[in-house]
Amino acid sequence: MQVDFTSCLVFNTRMAARAVTRRGDALLRPFGVTAAQFALLGGMLRRGGQTVTELADQNGIDRTSLTRNLDRLEKLGLIASRPAKRGNARLCDLTEAGATLVEEIVPVWTAAQTEMRELLPADDFSTTLAALKRLSRA
Repeated sequence: MQVDFTSCLVFNTRMAARAVTRRGDALLRPFGVTAAQFALLGGMLRRGGQTVTELADQNGIDRTSLTRNLDRLEKLGLIASRPAKRGNARLCDLTEAGATLVEEIVPVWTAAQTEMRELLPADDFSTTLAALKRLSRA
């Protein structure tokens, strides 16, 4: 049996995700963070005081990878963590340095997002983004 993987959704989404992530990582390298770490910082800017479990769920990342990224961000002084009042949860907040870094990156990130959007016609971009959001909730 011969299978044509060139039309495989899993293969193509993984390849696209890797390409977009590499591009984001290269863009953010001068700032000392990765695309995944910037996404975490942005999420914490919107809503602080989240547990590791909440952050993992919201970012679609396993707890081990998330913890490794959070530890690095904390070492850099971009986030601070504290124990929850109950249980053994760890709550994470953006520090002032973290908020400042996000503010510095946003204009560069926005320009890069515009560049990437231009790779697809407007209708295709909206359709693709909507499909990716639906798939991420499936």
